[in-house]
Amino acid sequence: MTGINYFADTNCFIYLLDEHPCILPFINDQWVYSYITEIELLAKKTITNKEDKLIRQMLSVCVRAGHSQEITDAVIRIRRQCNLKVPDAIIAASAQIMKLPLLTADKEFSKIKELDIYLIEL
Repeated sequence: MTGINYFADTNCFIYLLDEHPCILPFINDQWVYSYITEIELLAKKTITNKEDKLIRQMLSVCVRAGHSQEITDAVIRIRRQCNLKVPDAIIAASAQIMKLPLLTADKEFSKIKELDIYLIEL
């Protein structure tokens, strides 16, 4: 995708919300995210209205990836090969199908040899 730099894992948004310095080098890049990231960020039982609004604003400046049968097939393959949790497999498969590097701090993604990963150092 033209102009898109990374497929962002959920932890990127958490670091952004926490204003963690590890994410600062990437704040001017264009990110794509999965619907699963939106669910993970907004489904917290203790979320406040202010947090909800802030998360939605943050997501609105990024691109939300759609879902497809191709992604589902890739999730199944990744789960069988690497035994990642379903949300992580969805994120990895989406990045892989979209041919974007996955921006993450989660080393578990390195199990997927054919995935281009940009690992954030904490």
